[in-house]
Amino acid sequence: MVSAPHRDPDVSIIVVTYRSAAYIGECAAAIRRACAGVRSELVIVDNASGDETAEAARDAAPDAQVVENDRNGGFACGCHAGAGRARGRWLLFVNPDAVPAPGSVAALLACARRNPGAGIVGGRSVRDDGTPDPRSWWGRPTLWSTLCFALLLGSVFPGNRVFDPESPAPWSGEERPVPVVTGGFMLVDRRLWDKLGGFEQTIFMYGEDADLCLRAAAAGYRPMVTARAEYRHEGGASSSSVRKLVLLFTGKVTVLRRHLPYGLRGAGVRLLKLGVLLRAVIGRAVTVAPQRQGRPTATGADWRALWSARREWTRGWS
Repeated sequence: MVSAPHRDPDVSIIVVTYRSAAYIGECAAAIRRACAGVRSELVIVDNASGDETAEAARDAAPDAQVVENDRNGGFACGCHAGAGRARGRWLLFVNPDAVPAPGSVAALLACARRNPGAGIVGGRSVRDDGTPDPRSWWGRPTLWSTLCFALLLGSVFPGNRVFDPESPAPWSGEERPVPVVTGGFMLVDRRLWDKLGGFEQTIFMYGEDADLCLRAAAAGYRPMVTARAEYRHEGGASSSSVRKLVLLFTGKVTVLRRHLPYGLRGAGVRLLKLGVLLRAVIGRAVTVAPQRQGRPTATGADWRALWSARREWTRGWS
């Protein structure tokens, strides 16, 4: 996979691990197949797992650079450590529990070259059986989308373009511009990365992909996804349900506070709290199948635990 010494790679694949020994081998093998015909390099950054993850990464990809951080500074911090070692014209961030399909890296690069104004390109997530997984991209968070969450409209009308606007729409065509590309399989133009300063490193986990895409859009780029670059991604393999919700909503609050109009940011956070409170009270009455809305379905107990932890996540990432 490593490029010839006299030529820089077209793309640097950066994988950030944390206690990922169980699946980094499958990921590395899939990346090798996905990069066929592409000048590439692999950089694996381990965020102080404290287990055998780094050794497993070296065994699985002996030609990769394996960087061992001395602390777990979060996903964005790990990505920056990898980008600092990367030589590629493009940076491809891949979650350690993601499995890119053969040829998917070439497909991402082809889309990026056809659309130089995109800056960020993602692929199409699929399930184990090959059926589409909606979580390839997300809608832009707005005051309206947050109001819909607060009033349970997104749960009553999952996937509806009006009442659940942050959920991804069904795929149509091979390529399309989108507001937010999922960070689990995200190709970023190195020039855009340097211009915007990459992922916001104060965001420990969840929300850094939305923040970067929204900043890219504000700078005149149009992030895209292509159906030709498929990947399978379990998502959240190292987080319990409640802990993942706390991290996820901490990221949501951070994105709202950074990207809603200044005078509406406090209202956005209050609406997010209201939506959590109502779900904590009503519980299973608003539970719908996750494949209909492109997001995991939490139980009433999860929402109650999230509400109890509101002092933690309503501050956002500081």
